[in-house]
Amino acid sequence: MHPRTDGNPKLFLDVDGETIFERQLDALAPLVEEGLVDERVVVVLGYGFTEDTLDGRSRTEKIDEYVRIDDRFEFEVVVLPYWNAVENAASALAGLNVVDDDALLLCGDVITTAEVLSTVVEQFRDDHRPDGYSTVAAIEGVQDEMTAVQWDESGTVTDYGAIEGHQEAGIFVLNRDHFETAGRVLSSNAVEDWFPIVFPAVPSKAVTIDPRQHVEINTEDHFREAVRSLPLEPTDRSEIEL
Repeated sequence: MHPRTDGNPKLFLDVDGETIFERQLDALAPLVEEGLVDERVVVVLGYGFTEDTLDGRSRTEKIDEYVRIDDRFEFEVVVLPYWNAVENAASALAGLNVVDDDALLLCGDVITTAEVLSTVVEQFRDDHRPDGYSTVAAIEGVQDEMTAVQWDESGTVTDYGAIEGHQEAGIFVLNRDHFETAGRVLSSNAVEDWFPIVFPAVPSKAVTIDPRQHVEINTEDHFREAVRSLPLEPTDRSEIEL
């Protein structure tokens, strides 16, 4: 996405007047108010944040400018100095190492709504966690353009990757009971794989979300589509198939 990203992670890409990160925080804030998640946000950074001095600023000053922007949250920042030698499995591992509870994981290229996040978290809390599962959000419909997940007739995730399946939405809840297994999987695959490889490896259930309330930006076409789609409109939650 260079030059749009201007030497920063895609999380800080301006999309129609607000960064992806700002839009994610706005979607998270109602969940904090409702007690569905706590106010602690862990941000794992690499590209654009590894040098001690950045564009005449210290790294701390740049983090304050880009990350610590919203007093509704408490921010913890982890910087991966070796980001260019690993895949985002290493980023997820670094984040999980400072978390001690069930973790809502959001990819840095995803814009969504509070309604979607509430649906995913409530489904985890009410149905998946009590039965020992983690949760994977997906957009139902078999395709092979975007990374995908497959699940069986019970909704249990069976496969993930560059495969034919339902689009993985970049929104997950990892059960605290699965952290040990997830850590081993992420550590073993940190150099080559993306972190959702964890979810077929631990018991996980899929929850489908409304595609009208989700944007993933990987290309210029995605960016233009995101600008056309925003603001994402709330929908009747009864329309969302679980």
